[in-house]
Amino acid sequence: MEKVEFQAKMMFYIMCKSLEEIVKVDEDLQEEMEDFEGKIQWKIANFKGYQVFEEGKYSFVMDEEIDDADLVMIIEDAEIARSFFSGEVDGTSAYMSGDLKIEGDLQLAMGYGAMAEFIQDYLEPIRG
Repeated sequence: MEKVEFQAKMMFYIMCKSLEEIVKVDEDLQEEMEDFEGKIQWKIANFKGYQVFEEGKYSFVMDEEIDDADLVMIIEDAEIARSFFSGEVDGTSAYMSGDLKIEGDLQLAMGYGAMAEFIQDYLEPIRG
């Protein structure tokens, strides 16, 4: 695995793990997740993973695919993925430029975007 792809993979993991931790302490995010349901498959460069939002609970799995995803997010370029997960590129810009491909429930994608903002808000001071 190339360095930039490895960095993108670690940033994806940090995003997933951060959401898991943030939801434990942020009441606004807990409330947001109560109404958010879906299975999101990520296909990024040469790795994959998925997230499950179900009945107010959240989980994620690295390096696997889920059979019945409601939404598939695809970023083929590892450099773009690294920029996306670092917060340098937002989802709307990535989608509009064709760097982020979305298959499935677009409303779910928009709702996920709101949660991604929570994560970015928490991680911004850490990144510096």
